[in-house]
Amino acid sequence: MEYILVPLLFEDRHEIFETYLETPESSDVITEIVQKSDGYTFSEIEKLATSINVECAIRDTKYVKRVDVEKAFECFVAGKIGKIEDDQVLPTLEDVGGMFEQKKLLERVIIWPKKYPQLFESVGIPVSKGILLHGPSGCGKTLLANATISNSKFSVVNVKGPELLSKYIGASEENVRLVFEKARSCAPCILFFDELDSLAPKRGHDSTGVTDRVVNQLLTELDGAEGGMKGVIILGCTSRIDLIDDALLRPGRFDHHVYCGHPAQDERLEIMKVLTKNLRVIDIDFEELSRKTEGWSGADIQLLFTNAQFHNARKIAQEEDGLEEDDVAIDMTAIETVFCDSTPKPKKSEVDTRVGQKVTLA
Repeated sequence: MEYILVPLLFEDRHEIFETYLETPESSDVITEIVQKSDGYTFSEIEKLATSINVECAIRDTKYVKRVDVEKAFECFVAGKIGKIEDDQVLPTLEDVGGMFEQKKLLERVIIWPKKYPQLFESVGIPVSKGILLHGPSGCGKTLLANATISNSKFSVVNVKGPELLSKYIGASEENVRLVFEKARSCAPCILFFDELDSLAPKRGHDSTGVTDRVVNQLLTELDGAEGGMKGVIILGCTSRIDLIDDALLRPGRFDHHVYCGHPAQDERLEIMKVLTKNLRVIDIDFEELSRKTEGWSGADIQLLFTNAQFHNARKIAQEEDGLEEDDVAIDMTAIETVFCDSTPKPKKSEVDTRVGQKVTLA
């Protein structure tokens, strides 16, 4: 049926969306959807309509509203790069400083199977079901995940763990089921769980039993019991892997546990160059600075540059009547002035070790 691959005309798209979606009388939501879906094929329109209906189900209504449409289009924007607004900047792997080995692994696990599908099929290499990024806060796990997603050109469903939890009985499990249903409707798709530890803590520690039931539902979905997981890759991030239920960490669910720790000196050097590529920099010895920042995270280094920029901005504001953004540069004098105040304070609860680490290379 070759016609499925052909983009449809405005009138055709309008008729299809009217068939799939229910809207209040006198609503112009359908027209807005049709205008946004220019260039979509029949198959893509089916997936988009299903995703919109899932958003309606989450709100427990059958009528489509603009908020449902906006959330559903988020699932397609990464997969249809041409539809992204000109002023929207997507992160790339070049925007991620350091993490050399982690970037290589994610490229092999996520991007290569899509780039070379025939090769993977011919040699019988199974596509990974899930990747879990873990490590201390501020070390770039979420940035790395988003950069990998944008490079893969997959559709994406973003979920922050606490968003799915509800005080109503059965609602949290239903939210989990609907999120996976939405991901399957957008396949090929990456289902990205940020702060996974808040959604799937160890069972038996919650007096209400809500998170226990959520973990059970997650296990059911990850095992593919509800409609299969073909075309869906699960990507999770957590700063506390020791809090996540052990069953989720077993092979077949999250196949790869990727540790993102405090950067080494060569990684800190690259992070500094990435962070300052759009700043005015005057005589900064990055080599020396990278040696002085042992144990700093990427977020700590970014804070150092921000504080240095603010320091110089205050000086300019005091010396001159006006302050232009282009006038603010950073130099070693400013960095040395704010260095002590920017130095990260040690956290007693933070143990920078590879807890439960077992990385499987593709």
